[in-house]
Amino acid sequence: MSNPHALDIAQDPEELLEVMHPPPSSSSSLSPPLSFDPPTSTGKCAYRGIVHRDGLWHNTSHVWLIDAHSSSLLLQKRSMHKDTFPGRWDISSAGHVESSSASIKHTAMSELAEELGLDDVSEDELKLAFIVPAEQTSIGGCNAYEHVHFLVMRDDYGGAKKNFSLRTAEVSEVRWTNAWDVIDALRSGDVGYAPRTPSYVDVMEGELVKIIGPRRSGT
Repeated sequence: MSNPHALDIAQDPEELLEVMHPPPSSSSSLSPPLSFDPPTSTGKCAYRGIVHRDGLWHNTSHVWLIDAHSSSLLLQKRSMHKDTFPGRWDISSAGHVESSSASIKHTAMSELAEELGLDDVSEDELKLAFIVPAEQTSIGGCNAYEHVHFLVMRDDYGGAKKNFSLRTAEVSEVRWTNAWDVIDALRSGDVGYAPRTPSYVDVMEGELVKIIGPRRSGT
């Protein structure tokens, strides 16, 4: 099934992004402190290619899709054309927040439609769980404030049986994976996954407990 929202490029280097001030404790550490406070703008914008090249701070939106019945998360495999962490398993859907975007949630909804063909999600269903600054330019990523949402798949979405319409220029495949296996892979720095900071993984695990319950013995 074709995806009418899909784009034919992995990313646009001339995508205009709002440049944010670095977090107060910004350093070379890959585990900056958790932040629930919105980042502050410098009042300037720059093209994506420049933002990544110069390690400028900007906003990204993450959405984790959850199938509560099977305690699973949807993973996407980044295409080999991506400019950060190509070929690795990653968040269900994510994207940079353009300077013209109406909101972080607007970006989240747009990315769900573009990458997965999921275009019937309402803003009310997307829950902003936490914001974490991730300093990853030095390891092949970018310096971003990651706004993390969770979306529990409704029965009419199809849950784990949903056939997603992928944006193949950006996403090569998807798979459902046990949530605790994902947490363990991220915490161990599994090279098959796009890396997430320790703060990110710690708070993500706590949020998953609220949604799907505590980890069972042996999982």
